[in-house]
Amino acid sequence: MDRSQLLSLLPHQGTALWLDSVLQHDASSIRGLSAWSYLQQFGSDASPCLLFEAAAQLCGAHGALYDNGKSIEMALVGKLSTLQLHHQPAERSGPLLISATQEALSPAGALYTFSIHHEERLLLDGRLLLVLVHA
Repeated sequence: MDRSQLLSLLPHQGTALWLDSVLQHDASSIRGLSAWSYLQQFGSDASPCLLFEAAAQLCGAHGALYDNGKSIEMALVGKLSTLQLHHQPAERSGPLLISATQEALSPAGALYTFSIHHEERLLLDGRLLLVLVHA
């Protein structure tokens, strides 16, 4: 699934969309790609921890795909926890691989664990509670 298809699933448009593609997904997990360039709007020293936003968007796409393909009007991070930055890469270039697994689901939202890898090395991981409002 490319960026144009993601635009039809998520409310994030233009530079607010931090996902480049979805590589694979099933009912309990999803993997996709993002890029370092989305941090540029926050300055050259922006914390990689801000990349949790890309993980949240990937989880939102998963929610839309597995709720009868309904588009999402609004996706909110209800809670971000256990966020851990594992390393600070010297070079901020190349793709970022994001993986997320759904741990729990309710009518109000879903709980996910996520990880972000840069050059096959764990960069960031954590858990997030995503609240989804469908169109």
